[in-house]
Amino acid sequence: MAGVDWTRGYSCHWRAYEVKRSTWADGAPVEGLRSVTVSRECSGSAPTLESGSVRVDAEPGAEMPERYLRVVLVATQDGVSERVDVATMLCAATGGTVSRGVDEVELTCRSVLMPAATARLDAGTYAPRGCDGVAWAASMLSGAVAAPVEASGGFSVDQHVVFDLGSTVLEAVWSVLRAGGHTLQVEGDGTVRVLPLPTDPALVLDQARARLLSPGVRHRLDWTAVPNRYVAVDGAEVAEAVNDDPGSVTSTVSRGYRHDVMDTSPKRVGGETLAAYCRRRLEEESTLMDERTYVREWWPGVLPGSVVRGSLSSVGIEGDLRVSAQTLTCGRGVTVEETAAREVRSWSRTA
Repeated sequence: MAGVDWTRGYSCHWRAYEVKRSTWADGAPVEGLRSVTVSRECSGSAPTLESGSVRVDAEPGAEMPERYLRVVLVATQDGVSERVDVATMLCAATGGTVSRGVDEVELTCRSVLMPAATARLDAGTYAPRGCDGVAWAASMLSGAVAAPVEASGGFSVDQHVVFDLGSTVLEAVWSVLRAGGHTLQVEGDGTVRVLPLPTDPALVLDQARARLLSPGVRHRLDWTAVPNRYVAVDGAEVAEAVNDDPGSVTSTVSRGYRHDVMDTSPKRVGGETLAAYCRRRLEEESTLMDERTYVREWWPGVLPGSVVRGSLSSVGIEGDLRVSAQTLTCGRGVTVEETAAREVRSWSRTA
């Protein structure tokens, strides 16, 4: 039987359940659910990917222990109902308001990855050369978090990776995965996935699905801080790279002035010359994210790191964009404010 067509209207109701840590299945229902918001973001060096807030009505003085809660949307359309696990988070009561015999309790919600962000590595922990980076990351996470961890893909770590004293499990996992072109995602049921950076679209925004979008798409691309000349000094050696391409929006030719960077502590890789280092660094400094921020209706399976493929030139959503942030507001349905971007360069080493 076909499920809900998310491009059409539907009725819904919300449920929340405690999660049984031993099986990760639904436990006791949570009564008095009032509101839910979820924020997702994959920026920074070691993101936990998810946070949120939940409000529930309870009796004054009722115990509210820290626990994992699963928020569930049940959507009904044409007599057919479909369950969607929207978010599973570690929730703790942090305040509330008592009125007329009811305590509206505020729950602060953190990602299922949070325990990996607070657990410090044992001294001497490292990822050994030749190991499968995906299997290593999954094993490290499984030892730190209560949520199930599932892995796909794989790559070989090409050299020993030794972590700084005081690094967290999550910091170590992210550093290894990014080096191998892999990422983390947290599903609505709380399952942590270790996987290759997605290339296939999780959502296609074309004319047929344009109704998912609310009017008004914001865009952001700021070239003003991008340099056009990179100078490196290493002892008595000096080298530079200059963007003087007339077709580049940040070049000395287009701007009519120099925007210099002076690097007195170059860190070369792979035996590169100082001139090659300058070219690489100028290319990196000339690389930005061309962002689109929009509000849309719910579509299952779209998470930070997912690809949204657009063909709506009238609103500037074209090509493949990678999701970097989401804010989910749960009410009559799920409204998603989403930021997605593509990488763009104003100069490259081959220019």
